[in-house]
Amino acid sequence: MSGQLNRREMMKSIASLSVAGGMVGLLAGCESVQPESVQMKEEIDVSVSPPGPKSLELLERMKKVVGRTNYVGLYGVAIADGAGAYVADLDGNVYLDCLAAATTNVLGYSHDEVAEAYFEAATRMQNSCFPYSTNVYAVELAENLVRIAPGDFPKKALLGLSGSDSCGGSIEAMRKFTGRTALIKFENAYHGSTGLSQPASGFRSLNEGVYPPSPDFISMPFPVTVEQRDEVLAQIDSMLSEGNIGAVMAEPIQGDAGILMPAEGFFPMLREKLDAHGALLIVDEVQSGMGRSGKWWAIDHEGIAPDIMIVAKGLSGGYAPISALVGRQEIIDALAPAQHLFTYTGHPPASAAATAVIRTIEKEDIAGNASRMGDRILAGLREVQQGYPDVIVEGRGRGLMLGCEINVSKDELAGKIFAMRCMEKGAYFGYFGDKQQVLRIEPPLIIDEGQSDLIVSTVGEVAKEMQSGTIPQTTIDKVKSYAIGL
Repeated sequence: MSGQLNRREMMKSIASLSVAGGMVGLLAGCESVQPESVQMKEEIDVSVSPPGPKSLELLERMKKVVGRTNYVGLYGVAIADGAGAYVADLDGNVYLDCLAAATTNVLGYSHDEVAEAYFEAATRMQNSCFPYSTNVYAVELAENLVRIAPGDFPKKALLGLSGSDSCGGSIEAMRKFTGRTALIKFENAYHGSTGLSQPASGFRSLNEGVYPPSPDFISMPFPVTVEQRDEVLAQIDSMLSEGNIGAVMAEPIQGDAGILMPAEGFFPMLREKLDAHGALLIVDEVQSGMGRSGKWWAIDHEGIAPDIMIVAKGLSGGYAPISALVGRQEIIDALAPAQHLFTYTGHPPASAAATAVIRTIEKEDIAGNASRMGDRILAGLREVQQGYPDVIVEGRGRGLMLGCEINVSKDELAGKIFAMRCMEKGAYFGYFGDKQQVLRIEPPLIIDEGQSDLIVSTVGEVAKEMQSGTIPQTTIDKVKSYAIGL
């Protein structure tokens, strides 16, 4: 054991040196491009016009070696460091992070408890190939997921690597359990990019030229008004009566569609219709889960439990790729051995990190903070909207899953321009929606009142500039050069 202990101590020393010295890209043959300051500041500081020269240099390197489908860059910047709720780019600019790595970094940055849990597990066993040999880290994670998942009935989990594969696995389980192959999905939903999860998505044209239309995937509008709710439910009821629909798959809050909120009562009414026809409800909590909505799961706000729930993104706090689907025991066990597994299923370090995230969310009331700060930001956004109704259509969402819709009726690039200008002022938002018109406000769930107010004030400043026509031309030029987005 002495050799093992010495090895661990050595690895910890290397890790501490890496954090202190910013040892990124020091592998043989790799050029290192570092931010100007190694000491990460937890305050906004944009002194180099983004994207700066070091970010642009890395962007050009990337284009030479990475296929274009991997990159849908928002601003052309390269993120290099993070602390608390702030991130820094390669040129040393520091931003308040309002994207959280597409909602994965729920605890912000430099959260040592999660990093240490991953590190400790990695020094013991980097992988056991769980499908062949179980390990305590994966079992403990599954126990916690079953405990916190909605529903007062026996549940089991299937561990995965990404929201995409877990969404696909939920369809596999549904088909095996119900004996039906068809699925109702919603327009502009995003469930992933694998063989089943991408056809189940309805986001823009991502299936074009890859997955042809299939009668097994039936698309419906996502209802945001009472009138739409009643119409959609009537259509679903009619289709369910035909007997070939195995499930409805839905996001409780549509994320990439632009933070679309379901009409009041939609999910409880849908639940009743599915039960009457022996069909399942599959809920995708990849973006909305892990406390982001102000509760463990966004479906908790609806007062019902799904038959299967998918969780990913924030599950490991961004420290490792991991996902899971959790559902009724009899549905999950309908799949035979080896019908849904991966070499990295139940990866010990990733599982340890995810368990640490769950523990931290509970211990520090992270979901409660998301609820309080989300209410504060949403109230502020609505005040800004009232002051600039020609610029901002609406602020909406729940908890820290918020969207601010920008008016793109006169300029289709207005959403991107608004977001780019916010970034220049130090607020790093995303943007999405069917016209890329919605400012994506999904910061780490640890933000405080001052940071929440900073988000609102930045939106207000940019709304004022946009209304007065004083957005710099250089900002617009950057959008045309570097803003891709989904």
